[in-house]
Amino acid sequence: MSNLAVAPIVPHQQTSYRLWLAYAGLAVLTGLLAVGIVGDFSHPLSDGTDTDQFEYVGYVFASNLTLWPWPMLHLLNNQTFYPYGINQIFLDWGFERDYWYAICYRLFGPAGPYLQYYYVYTLVLTAVGSCALLRPWYGFAKSALFGLAVSVFNVYAVWKFPVHMNVCIDHWTVLCMVATYRLLRDVLDRRPLTLSFVLVWVWLHVQVLGQELAYVAGYALTFTTLTLPVLGWALWRWYQQTGWAGIIAGFKPGASGWLMIGLILLSLWLYLPLTIQIAFGAWGFDFAEVPLAPLWSSPVRLLIPYLPGLHTFDHDYSRWIHDIYESFGQGSPGLGLVVLAGLGWWQIRRRVALWLPIGSMLVLCLLYHPVLLPTLKLFPWFTYNRHGGRASLVYPVLFGLLALSVRWPRHRVGAVIGIAVLGLLGAEWYTAYRLREFVPTPVVSADVLRYCAVIRQQPGVAVLDFPFCTVGADGVGKKEGLCPYYVRQNAVFTFRRFYDKKGVGQYFGRLHPDQIQPFLRDNWPRLLAPGHVFTDTDWQFLDSFLRENHFAGINLYPDLLTPEQLAGFYRRYGNPIAQTRFPEAGRLVFVPLR
Repeated sequence: MSNLAVAPIVPHQQTSYRLWLAYAGLAVLTGLLAVGIVGDFSHPLSDGTDTDQFEYVGYVFASNLTLWPWPMLHLLNNQTFYPYGINQIFLDWGFERDYWYAICYRLFGPAGPYLQYYYVYTLVLTAVGSCALLRPWYGFAKSALFGLAVSVFNVYAVWKFPVHMNVCIDHWTVLCMVATYRLLRDVLDRRPLTLSFVLVWVWLHVQVLGQELAYVAGYALTFTTLTLPVLGWALWRWYQQTGWAGIIAGFKPGASGWLMIGLILLSLWLYLPLTIQIAFGAWGFDFAEVPLAPLWSSPVRLLIPYLPGLHTFDHDYSRWIHDIYESFGQGSPGLGLVVLAGLGWWQIRRRVALWLPIGSMLVLCLLYHPVLLPTLKLFPWFTYNRHGGRASLVYPVLFGLLALSVRWPRHRVGAVIGIAVLGLLGAEWYTAYRLREFVPTPVVSADVLRYCAVIRQQPGVAVLDFPFCTVGADGVGKKEGLCPYYVRQNAVFTFRRFYDKKGVGQYFGRLHPDQIQPFLRDNWPRLLAPGHVFTDTDWQFLDSFLRENHFAGINLYPDLLTPEQLAGFYRRYGNPIAQTRFPEAGRLVFVPLR
């Protein structure tokens, strides 16, 4: 026999193995549910509307980023609004998403399902990360349910995929808020702080800068801002009783501490310079003359359950509560979670310090009206937040943290009520997920990719879409006549990510009136007017515009032009060499300049 004995597995090792298996099971479950939400991994995302914006932002990011000595974007260019030029600062930046897309674009080319895989990764990280942060206080089962609630069952967020991907990507924001609450609970209950956890908490605050600031990361920063006074008060009371020795008993330097310091420095280098550049660049524009739309979401939506016959697909509640409805899931994390949060709050109501930051943030979010009561604009990161309903993104986090404090009742009536509430929660999750699962994920067609490949091979630096669309989500450009077919054409510029040439039109989340003056000076609204009859002077202007600026050709939209206009372009510049259909915009032909 061998003299080597097999070492027995000690109890804490068995527990560790089981715990890792449990985390792996949660990751697999979340991943499978996330794959069901995404559905299609065959081609890049595309529906001819906002869905195309986010790959396009990644393309702009990849084309204009320099990394040394620190990351910087070269945003003053004429890659769109060609040849006049524009400051590209008002794109929907999400720096981590943009780094991801830029790396994939450089390694594998422009036509891959990169953002679908990215979205699955974010949901898995949200679920598992939240569970890991909360488990020491609430156990695995409760923490895992919380992780699912803030990831694949965050109804508002999953229904924002893929059309508003800047809003549905919230993993670091969720983890930052959860870690802040965990830190508050540790301090209030006098659990000695560990150096590694404090460094993770700091790192998460840097990581949120990789997400959209006004509609995502700002909520994490707001929650921390509201928590810090309570945290400071609790630390002071603790310090008075035990001194620093009791507070930092777990501050033992080690490899994990140095690893976290390295991650903090790396994240600061990746995100902080870009955040400063975009924030200060955007604040340099004065939008006082551009009116804000009253995009308000009523708190009454908290009471609308996600149940057949009652959810917002079956009823238009806006006509009764008089708010602005944007998308499914707006205004509520689900009635079941709201009820659980109410029960949890009642059980900790005397521990004011534990729920005060959550309650304060809920009040600020629920009452927010961008015109009449701009509560969130107390914080600088919400300067350009123009829709109250988008706070729905973090409602599962805030209500979920309150719900964690629910203790299972000991008497029969309470147990029956508890089973009923959990049944309601499960029914809502099932209903919302099944509804979402049946919504197909739009992807670009192979025919569009072939069309763009033809354009990519043509000599010349730019392509003119005619008609084109130059507009901001704030309405600038539309009323001036620079986007006569907004619904059908607001995203056509994004397809240049596949053919890599400059373009004339573009949609921005915000556009300043000064930025469209070159178009008005050259009388583009007259040329873009539906049914406009071109004069000899118009053709001469167009000839010189195209030739002098080295255009490769023209994308013509036959469905948006009269037969006379289309024939005029063919007589002047020749017949098309490629054709396809863009989603929303319809038929499209490419006429090269010879």
